Amino acid sequence: MKKSRSLADLFPILCIDEVTHFIVSKNADITAAFELTSPEIFAVADGEYDTLHDILVRATKVLPVGYMVHKQDFFIEDVYTPTFGSDFLRTSNYVAWENERHFTDRPYLRHRCYLYVTRPATPPLKRTSSQSSLLRRHLVPKHMLDAKTWAEFTDVVNQFAAIYQDSGKLKLKRLGPGDLLDNKEQTGLYQRYFSLSLDDPTLYDVDLTDGLHVAGQKTYTYAISELGDYPNEVYNSARLEQFSTDSSHFPISTGSALGMLLPFNHIYNQVILIEDGNALTNQLVKEVKRHHSFATWSKENEVSIRSKDAFMEEVKDRNRRVVRSHYNVLVFHHDPDVADTYRSQTAAAISKLGFKPKLANYDAETLFWSCIPGNIAEIGADNLATCFLEEATALWNMETNYRDDFFCKNGLLLTDRFGRPCMVDPFFGPMERGIIANRNFMVIGPSGSGKSFTMNNMVYYLLSHGVHISLVDVGGSYKRLCAMMGGRYITYEPDNPIEFNPFYSADLDPDEETKDALANLLMALWKKDGEPATKAEEVTIANIVHEYYGTMRRARQSGDDAFTCFDSFYEFTRDTYPAIFEQNMGSVKEFDLNNFLYVLRPFHADNQYGYLLNSRRNIDLMELPFVIYELDNIKDHPVLFPITTIMIMNTYVRKLFSVKGVLKMLIIEEAWKALAKENFAQFLKWCSKTVRKHYGSLGVVTQEVDDLVGNAIVKDAIINNSPIKFLLDQHNYEKRFSEVMQTLSLSEKQANIILSINKGKDANRPAYNDMALLLGDYCKVYGVEVSSTAYGTFTTERSEVEAINDLASQHYGNDLEAAVKGWARGERADG
Repeated sequence: MKKSRSLADLFPILCIDEVTHFIVSKNADITAAFELTSPEIFAVADGEYDTLHDILVRATKVLPVGYMVHKQDFFIEDVYTPTFGSDFLRTSNYVAWENERHFTDRPYLRHRCYLYVTRPATPPLKRTSSQSSLLRRHLVPKHMLDAKTWAEFTDVVNQFAAIYQDSGKLKLKRLGPGDLLDNKEQTGLYQRYFSLSLDDPTLYDVDLTDGLHVAGQKTYTYAISELGDYPNEVYNSARLEQFSTDSSHFPISTGSALGMLLPFNHIYNQVILIEDGNALTNQLVKEVKRHHSFATWSKENEVSIRSKDAFMEEVKDRNRRVVRSHYNVLVFHHDPDVADTYRSQTAAAISKLGFKPKLANYDAETLFWSCIPGNIAEIGADNLATCFLEEATALWNMETNYRDDFFCKNGLLLTDRFGRPCMVDPFFGPMERGIIANRNFMVIGPSGSGKSFTMNNMVYYLLSHGVHISLVDVGGSYKRLCAMMGGRYITYEPDNPIEFNPFYSADLDPDEETKDALANLLMALWKKDGEPATKAEEVTIANIVHEYYGTMRRARQSGDDAFTCFDSFYEFTRDTYPAIFEQNMGSVKEFDLNNFLYVLRPFHADNQYGYLLNSRRNIDLMELPFVIYELDNIKDHPVLFPITTIMIMNTYVRKLFSVKGVLKMLIIEEAWKALAKENFAQFLKWCSKTVRKHYGSLGVVTQEVDDLVGNAIVKDAIINNSPIKFLLDQHNYEKRFSEVMQTLSLSEKQANIILSINKGKDANRPAYNDMALLLGDYCKVYGVEVSSTAYGTFTTERSEVEAINDLASQHYGNDLEAAVKGWARGERADG
């Protein structure tokens, strides 16, 4: 016969007080319920675990004798559900869509943690689990507690919560009726417990046929409730071997083995009863005296005497707080075979901690019942083991999931270390929260670490969120992305030389910043590197620029075709300005106009570099959201490279001052090559300190930390003014990572996290690479994983790039998007 019981008849909770929000049981126990927010897993240092543990101990110490603390962690399996109807996806291209499809149904573990403080109406040590309300057919509510008791309980709860809140490490949110009971906004806590779900609002009956079944799910319960189950020593943290190296120690809380590291459905209950230490000591003294009487009869008596003497010394000499503790892990699944697998894995996890796993065969239902929020006083003395408070709290789970959302409006698509997709916002949210003071960043990744791929992913999502990006590249890593995102790709080829037009102005009335930038460009074209300019020369060139635009405006007003470019500027300076110069009482001694024209002549008309500054195509670079300057073919050219870098500087500065309302990002790839040029190095130094004032961001990308160490500008300006850092695999530096720590001002915690990159990777996941994100003192490792279609868009592997290009030319009429999609499906070109 099926043994199911109606919850309505047996439910042990009498009410939730509308004023205090205390839970009142039918035994008249009163409970304050909280939701606890813990630090993110894999982002806590060794010393921080000691701090967290101290918070737990100090808070629990304020509780009077007889009070109970019940910590309850829900870990519920879920799968990622895409949001194809979101505004972001509706306005994005195929890459974002394919990534959503890629992560569809990706399993992950949801976590919610609750903390209950209970004042039992009668001492729990006088109850046994056999007296559970689940086994009684008639419960008679006891008289409600008087006002003094409620006031005292309120005061104790407030003191307890204040220690958590004031710590800055743990956060408590007080739960009220709207959180505990089902409503239109959310599933109540009691519905969550009886549905073994975080979303199902149903209060299911409990079925005791063939073991405990809750919400139609097979359950198993492992309990740790006897002192003999404990190992000799218990610590609050342990070394996580899979993320540690020979030279680094990666810590994890001891309780995480029964928390986030148990990757399936389970509820982890952690229970503490505040014991009367004096009463226990007096009892032990009596027992020791009795044992002494028989000590010569039994060796066991001698051992017992030594154990109890040591225990009493701890209480007396170190003022240790004595408690009773209990832990249990409830695992569950709809499929009994899967539940059996979970059972064996849980037993293995408990054994690995050094505890003896004990399956609750006969009291699983009473343990489940006593762990109903607000009913922990029914746990029974037979389920509580005597220990010290420090050891009892050392087994608590102290971490939770990464708190990054599935979507945020300025996020980059990454994964947490379990493979759950998330959108991470390094540039906007941290600035708003005061974590960083500017949006400058550095990316450091050796060859083969996935640096270029990671940057393609980053640039794609930033562009998709409306960021304007000017990117200086050496190596062609972004050509395909540029084509697919509708960007402007500027490079030098013999039959298509690089060209600009810094003189172009649609209204012929440029702002002062643009005219100053032009004057600086002309001075750089005229003077040799390091040759100083006189004040008269600076004034004269500024005046030439001013008079030039005035003349062009008057020409347009007269109906002439006034197109501004270097040619018209040169001709104005040659034909018109000498008279103005003479009228202004200028002299050859102060400004050699003929020499100026002679030096600039190669850039005019059909001369050697006549194409360089007369473009009619690249006249709108300042306004474009995505421009790539590919310098590989001219990086060693004595004329084209310096002029091109000046043009990039001038264009970005104009953009910085003129384009409003969007983040304007300048990214320098292979930065050491650009920094080798003094003027560009000084420009980057200026950018690192100034762009934040104009809603700008400077990004510096390099392969090796060594590239940065020898440059004083980098060390003193760029590193110090780049609070955002992306680090890829640094295992090549493991033996001398102290140098990296010193250069980047890393803490030991950050170093240990960085050295865990690509350690313990999940072989069952699609290909991915780890990346560490540092925001000030904050540091976490994420995975860079995308769909096969996005991979085809971002890859810089030469053989793959050539395969996609061949497929485009042979089968898709040079349609790169179609070729990428075909390549992702496994198509390849002929031959």
